[in-house]
Amino acid sequence: MEIFKSISFSCSSPLILSLLISANVNASEPFSACPTEAFVIQKQSNTPKTFGVNLATGSYVVLSNDMGTGNAFNGVGFNYHDNYIYGWDYSNATLGRAGNDYQISALTVTKDASAAAAGNFYVGDVAIAENIWYGYRKGKGLFKIPLDNPASYNMTIVPGSKENANYNITDLAFHPTDGHIYSISNGSAGKLLRIDATTGEATDLGTVITSSSSNFIFGAQFFDPDGNLYVSNNSNGNIYKVNVNDASPSVVLFAYGPASSSNDGARCALAEVVVGDSVDFGDAPDSYGTLLASNGARHAMSDDLYLGASVDNESDGYVSPLSDDVNDGSDDEDGVVMPTGFELGETAILLVTATGGDGYLNAWFDWNQNGSFDLDEQIILGEPLDNGLNSITIEVPSWAKEGPTWSRFRLSTQQDITATGGVGDGEVEDYAVTLTETGVTINYYPSSSTYTTLAYEDLYPDQGDFDMNDVVVQLRITEYVKNNKVRRIGFDAQLAAMGAAYHNGFAVHLPGVSSNKIKESSISWTIDDIAQAESPLETGQTNAVFIFTQDLSDFVTLEQGCKYLRTETGCESAFRTTWSFEIPFETPVSESLIPAFPYDPFIFATPNTDHGSAAKNAVGSNPGRQLEIHLKNQAPTDKFSSNYFGYREDASNPSAGQYFQNENGMAWAIEVPLDWKHPKENERLDNAYTEFVDFAADSSGATNPTWYENANQALIFND
Repeated sequence: MEIFKSISFSCSSPLILSLLISANVNASEPFSACPTEAFVIQKQSNTPKTFGVNLATGSYVVLSNDMGTGNAFNGVGFNYHDNYIYGWDYSNATLGRAGNDYQISALTVTKDASAAAAGNFYVGDVAIAENIWYGYRKGKGLFKIPLDNPASYNMTIVPGSKENANYNITDLAFHPTDGHIYSISNGSAGKLLRIDATTGEATDLGTVITSSSSNFIFGAQFFDPDGNLYVSNNSNGNIYKVNVNDASPSVVLFAYGPASSSNDGARCALAEVVVGDSVDFGDAPDSYGTLLASNGARHAMSDDLYLGASVDNESDGYVSPLSDDVNDGSDDEDGVVMPTGFELGETAILLVTATGGDGYLNAWFDWNQNGSFDLDEQIILGEPLDNGLNSITIEVPSWAKEGPTWSRFRLSTQQDITATGGVGDGEVEDYAVTLTETGVTINYYPSSSTYTTLAYEDLYPDQGDFDMNDVVVQLRITEYVKNNKVRRIGFDAQLAAMGAAYHNGFAVHLPGVSSNKIKESSISWTIDDIAQAESPLETGQTNAVFIFTQDLSDFVTLEQGCKYLRTETGCESAFRTTWSFEIPFETPVSESLIPAFPYDPFIFATPNTDHGSAAKNAVGSNPGRQLEIHLKNQAPTDKFSSNYFGYREDASNPSAGQYFQNENGMAWAIEVPLDWKHPKENERLDNAYTEFVDFAADSSGATNPTWYENANQALIFND
């Protein structure tokens, strides 16, 4: 196999040593400066050719159609010490050298027994701290050839390296400063390896890239002065970038380069990766990937393919509102016209003008307005365009968010590209757009300005003290409905009181609404106005369940001398933790399938905490998510243990649709559709609200329906 080899080299002037070449070496001239491009060598019909690749865009030019040998030139690296390229000459089974004429000269090399048995090399590089070429063969070892004396090249195995030669790589590169070799291994999971040049031992720094559909073969690997390692995947030419100095390194798709099964290459590791002339950038805010430092979208310009009537050059992106169109007075964002606007849940028309042929259009809209183009926000995927005007119809998702946002359009001959990174031709155009929504009815429960109160007794399956203040949460629900279908729902909640010694979580269950109906990536939620990154949608559930918190205790701050929150006199903390959710559906859901208000809010035992002997004995351990407490006659979720049905004081009868009540109809959770005053600590609910007993006993709810309005004021908490 041949590959795209990484190398290091210096910007220093050639050494006198480079003139002392052996008799079998042609007098080619060394490179006189530190090139910024990557040299890529491909074997085509047994003739190695040299290309110059701009890593920033992936564009390339042919530097030599014939390197003067009848087989591969591989394992190459750029030599810091004499400014020549060195690599393995397959035609002569020895080390070869090439200067600025890109012609290979075979060198006379003596080999020890291990080197003679190793065969040809397709993995190699030249060190920076020492004037030595290194080559690696899996199962054979790491080998070196000192280059100081052109009259005598000797190849020996690095002691102990054969035992360490078990990693599967097709290239390696010397770091510009730390002296180590680095490589990303091949396969479906690429691991970043740091290799000790004195032993060949590799340290696994972690998996940095994975694929579920194919194996990576990284035939070319290069460094820049900042410790960024660039690797090219042979099968498609994709160039990835990873900073090996990071504590937790990860790759980004940096550019789209040339693909070949026979790739190898070299580059000056001390040269910055520069954009070069005639490159077009976008101008959206930098969170979308606009500046080069953010791996911004960029295209090497050509006269053969672009959007609209013109395209202009930038040295870097100019982010909104200071775009290059404003700065230079030349507006090249002229390729896309949007005559219909963008209405949520409706179709929209785009008129796209392409200049040139054989181009593909990719486009993204930030539908959820999170400041990035997510994978599911690509609205046009590799659409072939004709020269001239093209009409394209798109669907605006109902889960999108109303208001101003951004879109990105990229035209190139590369069919499959992402919203960022470099491409060798075409143009990128960014547009600010506004999403609108009309005809939507908003339903509030209980109203747009009030909350319903949910109160829980957490000693289930025992009745406990029945003061119904272990957890008191106030909740407001919002539904957005159009054409009798719910597009999204919202929750606003606050912790009103907590008189529990046990730890409890809080969640809302949507009976009958499948989890896969939720547009999880577009859920937005905050706690005390601070945006949350993780998803609240619980995994392993048939129906949608949203976890507000695994432990309400994390949000309780008690006054000095107080044991509980807002259940004891003198503990009237005014602060209440608040949660705010907006949850869109993948596609609108019929109102008939949405559960009745207030849906199914419930508490559960915080995992890995004690919840009393009764709760533990039912399941044999601390219950965690196995213990849930729902409103009367609300069925539990998939996580609940049926061991609690009929245990202790629970009189649930699932076959009759009866849940979470005792034999007298008393429940462990109640809902009061107003800002309700709960009982004080250790004061029973049926004493504080005497009408509740008859209300609970009447399954029709007709007796004392407003029991919560008539309290014994001495027994309730008044703040």
